[in-house]
Amino acid sequence: MLVLKPITMENLHDFSGTEYDAMTEDERREMIENSLRKSHQGRYFEMLAVYRDDAVVGFMNLFAQSEHIISCGPEIKADFRRQGLAALAETQVLRYAKDKGYTVAVGRVREDNAASIALHEKLGFELALTYTNPKGKPMRLYVRAL
Repeated sequence: MLVLKPITMENLHDFSGTEYDAMTEDERREMIENSLRKSHQGRYFEMLAVYRDDAVVGFMNLFAQSEHIISCGPEIKADFRRQGLAALAETQVLRYAKDKGYTVAVGRVREDNAASIALHEKLGFELALTYTNPKGKPMRLYVRAL
């Protein structure tokens, strides 16, 4: 069973095996502080730690795009991928976002991330557009009503 809990400073060293591992400790600390304040760049932002039993297996982030649109995405630790955990966590976080009043969810996915593309399509997201991000990476924007 997966449980999502708001991230705290106790999670500061739980990022190994995720994309957040590349961040400095100060950057991770700032990200956690933003989540605790529930604000980043003047918009709602929250990170949730994904627990299986007592172990952190990943993270979910939520970032408001507008009053009714929320961007959310999973980051599951490498050792726990391909077990369906991202789908379970994303399903829970979509319900969480809906309970907060959001009506539309979006997901930004790198074109080369076949697992995330499959996840979003499995969960009923529709491809809205493709684009190139500021780092020159081809991306897909998925959209789904909550």
